[in-house]
Amino acid sequence: MPRLAQFENVGDTRRIGTVAALELRADDSGYLSSLRPKLYDFFLNRNILLRPLGNVIYVLPPYCTPVEELHRVYDAIEEAIRTLA
Repeated sequence: MPRLAQFENVGDTRRIGTVAALELRADDSGYLSSLRPKLYDFFLNRNILLRPLGNVIYVLPPYCTPVEELHRVYDAIEEAIRTLA
């Protein structure tokens, strides 16, 4: 998570255990942000089911999620930040 917080287009990050939220800077921030459909499609195309709420990416994995899978999710989030935001 600290690695993702260093991007200039990441506004705020929050985390408790494996539950995390990243707020991406956007001109139209909020629940109806135009980033939402782009992010949703981006993750779905990589077989990752994340439901962005506007310009905020939430990660709510089950406790039994293997560490490798969490790394895959965070790598995809980093790729999304680099390409979409």
